[in-house]
Amino acid sequence: MLLALYRLVLRLSKAGTNGSQLTCFIGHEVAMLKVNLPFFNMCRHTLSQVNVRRWPWLLPVLLLAISPWPVHAQGPVHDELRHYAEDHVRDLVPLQPGDRLEVKAASIDTRLPLTECLGKLTADIRGAGEIRRNTHVYLQCHEQPGWDLFVPVRVKVLKPVVTAADPVARNTLLQPQHLTVDYQDEVLLRGDVFSSPEELVGARSKRDLRPGQPIRSSQLCVVCKGDKVGIFAQTGGLMLKTDGMAQEDGGFNDSIRVRNINSGREITARVMAAGRVQVKL
Repeated sequence: MLLALYRLVLRLSKAGTNGSQLTCFIGHEVAMLKVNLPFFNMCRHTLSQVNVRRWPWLLPVLLLAISPWPVHAQGPVHDELRHYAEDHVRDLVPLQPGDRLEVKAASIDTRLPLTECLGKLTADIRGAGEIRRNTHVYLQCHEQPGWDLFVPVRVKVLKPVVTAADPVARNTLLQPQHLTVDYQDEVLLRGDVFSSPEELVGARSKRDLRPGQPIRSSQLCVVCKGDKVGIFAQTGGLMLKTDGMAQEDGGFNDSIRVRNINSGREITARVMAAGRVQVKL
């Protein structure tokens, strides 16, 4: 910025800008930067009488005087306030086990004359206090003189979802090497997805699966038509098992028709896992 301002003032001087016009221009820049420069205010009258072409060395001196060094000095304070707003939001977001949270506060205008406000700074979510995807945190300094401002904060909750580690062809029996866990924005997730690869081992893909895309129950048959399955039934403390043949595709907890291989009878059973169904007695 300093270099650009120097070049601009230099062009003004070469174009015949007199001292009064240059003083006006610099005064405007001082006001824009909100910098208190007693030197400039005291010398305003003298500067208006200066011939800029005769004393070009005045340009870098004046530019140095109005360069935004106080703004840079306040940078760490503005960053601390951003982190303060982010921490406040983190404390309010409810998470499920395994979730990840991304919180990012927007930059604060460094021209704002903010103080560190140790021990007297408060944060609040106005309105109902609900944390949304785009939230504004109200920061207030209770010093004298104090200040207040709203800091925009972007919030993302990332959910663990099972995706294909590599391209998986249709009709593939899924094994651990086919599966991986990715963290994705919960707002973008639709339908039934899975958080644990172990749930899908032994299931069969009904269509091609692409890496990075959540695997959905509609893309799988945990038990597929024609699969040999174990039929389990529990009565009291006793678990009974026999073999059957699936008569249709089924996902987790789906009820499907299964033929008992031993008796030839067709029954309805609930899919529990790959190769396993259960009936109620």
